[in-house]
Amino acid sequence: MGKDLVRAEVRDAVKKAPSHRAAGEGGGRWLRGSHDAIPGGRAPSQQALAPRVMWMAEDDGAPIGYIAGHLTRRFGCDGELHWIYVVREHRGTEVASELLRRLAAWLVERSAPRVCVDVGDEQAGRFYKRHGAEDLAKHWLVWNDIGTVLRDRGRS
Repeated sequence: MGKDLVRAEVRDAVKKAPSHRAAGEGGGRWLRGSHDAIPGGRAPSQQALAPRVMWMAEDDGAPIGYIAGHLTRRFGCDGELHWIYVVREHRGTEVASELLRRLAAWLVERSAPRVCVDVGDEQAGRFYKRHGAEDLAKHWLVWNDIGTVLRDRGRS
């Protein structure tokens, strides 16, 4: 099995995406109809700035997850992790952590250290906090320095 991370745009991701998701999964809609924070998507979300970026994780060419983010001014942050999703069969592996590291590196390259994320659910909140995020506002967490994600691989 060969797992790869590839830069993607919404139109490419939709072509490869599974046709369904588990009930109740937020990020699992696999971008059908696109999303405003993702390259190739609609108008930018609240306080989003260009550029926007997306990576897909693939296993032998089949999509198994994605992450999307952008620069922003929301909550006085520099960047935002907008979506992250990993199919159920690959959760608990390094897929989500590797996707997060890829986005973190992109944000660090753009001098965007303070990064916010809408928590979504308890499982996601635990994942973000394991990777150094802290409470910001109701339903929101923040990395005051997203570079910590790159420096501390032991939290995965």
